[in-house]
Amino acid sequence: MNQKLTLTILIVFILGNVFLPLNFILAEDNSGASLVEEYDPEIQRLKDEIVSYQAQIDELKKQQNSYEQSLTIKRQQISTLKNQMGIIEDSIGKLVLEIQTTELQIEQTNLEIQNLNLQIEHKTLEIGNQQNRMSEVLRTIDKKDRKKSHLEALILEGTLGSFFQELNQLQSLEDTLNDELSNLNTLKSELIEKRETFQTRKEQLDSLKDKLLSQSESLEGEKYAKDNLLDQTRGEESKFQQLLDQIKQEQAQVESNIQSLEVEARRRILETEGILPSDDGFIWPVPSRRVTSYFHDPDYPFRYIFEHPAIDIGSTPQGTPIRAARSGYVARVQYNSSTNYAYILIVHTGGLSTVYGHISKPYVTEDTFVVQGEVIALSGGSPGTSGSGRLTTGAHLHFEIRLNGIPVNPLQYLP
Repeated sequence: MNQKLTLTILIVFILGNVFLPLNFILAEDNSGASLVEEYDPEIQRLKDEIVSYQAQIDELKKQQNSYEQSLTIKRQQISTLKNQMGIIEDSIGKLVLEIQTTELQIEQTNLEIQNLNLQIEHKTLEIGNQQNRMSEVLRTIDKKDRKKSHLEALILEGTLGSFFQELNQLQSLEDTLNDELSNLNTLKSELIEKRETFQTRKEQLDSLKDKLLSQSESLEGEKYAKDNLLDQTRGEESKFQQLLDQIKQEQAQVESNIQSLEVEARRRILETEGILPSDDGFIWPVPSRRVTSYFHDPDYPFRYIFEHPAIDIGSTPQGTPIRAARSGYVARVQYNSSTNYAYILIVHTGGLSTVYGHISKPYVTEDTFVVQGEVIALSGGSPGTSGSGRLTTGAHLHFEIRLNGIPVNPLQYLP
């Protein structure tokens, strides 16, 4: 058998045992999955479960939209006892669905990550197999080269054309092998990148779930507020309207007092040449970072009375130490041991001030200075307890930051 025929057989053998299986492995359907992956029962099971989760998520979102539409209509209606009860009930129902949806999204993302991990395992195995095939090809070529030097090949073939044709065929074979290996590595890199994207998404969903669970802390409080509202009004619309007027007047008085007290405090500081201590920034006033109601929160249950000018920090049990978020001057300690709303106002440099609401016990007095991190009070907020106020929905800290007397979003200042 001449050398040219031997080389041809070798190339055919290599093509048959290397590229045909590889092409089979790399063959993709419309979804981009390889045939090997397509027939993997575990991957198919994961895909089916992902589709099932998505169907459940879509259905829950439809129900959420129904609640949202109902809430939009009720928020635009005249404040009535019946309407307020409906707002609280719809808010609770919507929140429950949001929590269920997020839990399903987290489970779905976990399945997608598992699916990608399996695909990466397949690609890793394919790369290993391809490397083994390449090694076998190179060993075969090396044996052939040891049996026949380039000069011997030239003499045996008899023409330069045949000699260079053989070299070109071998080079083409090597290039094709490298291209196929490069393609596999590229596919694996893309899958790893996609997996990292899903990991990031899962972290975002976990964060969202934590937010929703924090809001669920106020569900029991909202139910209490609903029952308390019915108890105070005895279910009578006229009594509800009287209570509504009283609460609005109280809230307006608190707002007016805070603004006038801040102006007065800054005037007194200037007159006495007092120098306010300054810090680099704010700190969280309690250990928790879980926000249960946001600044101007559209879902705040008593938004029909006033815009929520603060954040409510949940996971703050009754009696949690409250620390000054920044060094400053204590302008007001509103507390009389009753269930009326109690708060502390501290004035800071740069036109800033902070308000700490629903305190159950103050530890500072007016016309004194405090440093950042100093304990100024104990938290409260449990309905019916000292300093809680009429509209509290559970133990938490109501925390405001004001700029030149106007409430601003505290989350823009907190670390």
